[in-house]
Amino acid sequence: MNCRVCLTEEWRYGDIHVLRTFGLSPEEVEVRLRGLDFKLEVTLAGVDILFEKKSDWERAKDELSGFVYSEDFSPLESVVGKLLKERGETLSTAESCTAGLVSARIVNVPGSSEYFVGGVVVYSNELKVKLLGVKEETLREFGAVSKETCGEMLAGLKERFGTTAGIAITGIAGPGGSENKPEGLTYIGVYYRDRVHIDERIFGMGRNPNRFLSSQVALNNLRELILEEEI
Repeated sequence: MNCRVCLTEEWRYGDIHVLRTFGLSPEEVEVRLRGLDFKLEVTLAGVDILFEKKSDWERAKDELSGFVYSEDFSPLESVVGKLLKERGETLSTAESCTAGLVSARIVNVPGSSEYFVGGVVVYSNELKVKLLGVKEETLREFGAVSKETCGEMLAGLKERFGTTAGIAITGIAGPGGSENKPEGLTYIGVYYRDRVHIDERIFGMGRNPNRFLSSQVALNNLRELILEEEI
């Protein structure tokens, strides 16, 4: 039997196996793992799936392979950091609405100085132009919260910081927004070597949850881009 509950002390500290996932709802997990015995913990970081039987854990790992970011309790910042460290890569960040949250999560990991160079908080349009080289025409035509601005933030980050990986985020954390650009609209850009991915999301969780979700999507997208490079 499976259920969506917080863990009891027995489950939390017993001999359990975990899969940490991001990008799947609890309902999707339950459908895809029908017939297996598991429990769920659901947070903004994703859905953690816990198993008592290793055989169920192994079957679930195969079924959800594209969404699993950790097979222990490591957070995404640790997972991404390990990938960068193993490959001798470097990382920098450019943040607007997240205001340094991504950088803070990255440096929560001991040893992050081996791959994290640093980042900039470019909350104002003036600093987007001055520190990252975002064009004033881009800001006038498309606005600060746009795919075009996010792309130029990424390009400026790569040119000026010279890292092999980068994250850029611009959005409307809330409260506020408009009909065309609602609260929670966020553009999340990542690059790894010569590959670039920009994600458009609309989060509806409120200001600080929106900021955390932006950071989680950014780290997960970078993780996927790194792993895709090996295919």
